[in-house]
Amino acid sequence: MATTAENEKFYRYIVVKDKDRTVPGTVKASSLEEAKAKASKTGLIVEITEAPPGKAPKLNEGDLYFFATNLSSFVRAGFNILEALEVLRDRGGNKKISTAANHLIFYISRGASVSSALELTGAFPPLFVNLVKSGERSGSLEVAFVDLADFYKTMRGLKSKISSATMYPLVISVMAVLAVVAYMVFVLPTMTNMFSSLGAQLPGITRFVIGVASFFEHYWYVVAIIVAVALFGARWLITNVLSVKRFYERIKFSIPVLTKLFTVPEYLRLAKTMRSGYVNGLPMVEVLNLAEVVMEHQLYKDKIAKAKELVVAGVPLHEAFELAGTDALLWRTIAIGTETGNLDNSLGHYIEITQDEFNRFLDTLTAAIEPFALVFVGVLVGFIVISLYLPMFEMIPTLLGT
Repeated sequence: MATTAENEKFYRYIVVKDKDRTVPGTVKASSLEEAKAKASKTGLIVEITEAPPGKAPKLNEGDLYFFATNLSSFVRAGFNILEALEVLRDRGGNKKISTAANHLIFYISRGASVSSALELTGAFPPLFVNLVKSGERSGSLEVAFVDLADFYKTMRGLKSKISSATMYPLVISVMAVLAVVAYMVFVLPTMTNMFSSLGAQLPGITRFVIGVASFFEHYWYVVAIIVAVALFGARWLITNVLSVKRFYERIKFSIPVLTKLFTVPEYLRLAKTMRSGYVNGLPMVEVLNLAEVVMEHQLYKDKIAKAKELVVAGVPLHEAFELAGTDALLWRTIAIGTETGNLDNSLGHYIEITQDEFNRFLDTLTAAIEPFALVFVGVLVGFIVISLYLPMFEMIPTLLGT
């Protein structure tokens, strides 16, 4: 005879928390009624249904772009949402996407709305869920998917551009370090033995290089442990302690090149989120909530939080952004958009201008970094070579005399 525990199933639910914030969760129960009773203790139930086997994986920006692009195309072609998801699931090639699509089909076929199904899976970020929710309310689900596809396409393009701009100096630096390590491991011991056999008085620079090499030869594992612990500890502090995270970001943003490299993408995320939320009819406070989640740096989350508080207090949107210390072009653009009643187009122009300017900056940065990277390699390798061959030049008179 089956016990109660054996009859229990997993149920996924969505409840309303403080300030109309919805949160998904999982509960184990032997019936839907029992699951509702358990879930209701955590908040007001919005949706509850039996959970499919397994767990949907978190999707990255590439997966989300693929999802949004394909769903917008399929819906535009006349497929209903279940048919579109079935095609997406059966196309194969990406297990994460197939699993997420299968979970969505499971929830939607049991009566959940598309946005609720997205939230129930736990695989989609709040921006994706809320824009789809607003698209359902306005009857423009296809537009919501198009906006999401455009958002993730822009973000992926930015990251690709930044990676391309920083890849060259990174590769050059790594190759230089490897060359120095190889020199110290294979060449330095032979040179040191030769100097010792000749009884030469070594210059200070040479003794320094030999000392460094000897230290790393005998204590490399200590250095490796210290570096690993330091990196892990710093990462943990930056991730988990907000004051440390803010301090780290202030230092990072104080470096002129890094300032533009990291702040412009944040403003593009903000503008894209605001435009998408506005087009899809979301209330501005809810749009700012989404924008705060989308920001990658705590200092910019703080700016959005401050602007949101001011908007709730009745301050006009552009003044709230000005007082929060955001980009002057952004808040002036918002001012023009709200005055003319055309915030959608104003933000679109801001995105276009900012993105073009940032692309030009990255192209210039790549060209400017190349000579500095070469100089760095030349100085590093030159220092090692001079330190090792300088004693040989000093020994030439002695050898000739002998």
